[in-house]
Amino acid sequence: MIIQKEIEIMVQHIIRELIVEFGKCETEAKELIKKSGAVKSLMEDPIGFHESPYHWALSILTDADDLETLEKYLSQQ
Repeated sequence: MIIQKEIEIMVQHIIRELIVEFGKCETEAKELIKKSGAVKSLMEDPIGFHESPYHWALSILTDADDLETLEKYLSQQ
């Protein structure tokens, strides 16, 4: 299915953002995405593809109450 492939690509981009921008390891990034329901959200509402992977990563961290990571990131800006 085309949509499934697009979701996989988006998830890989979100993982990359979580690793590169927010300092998560790959395992942590995948677990955060799994817990967030991002895949289900993209399947149910493809409008989510209009959001950047960076914004998805921010949203996932916010929903996970990962304040330590967000504070660390924002203090570097």
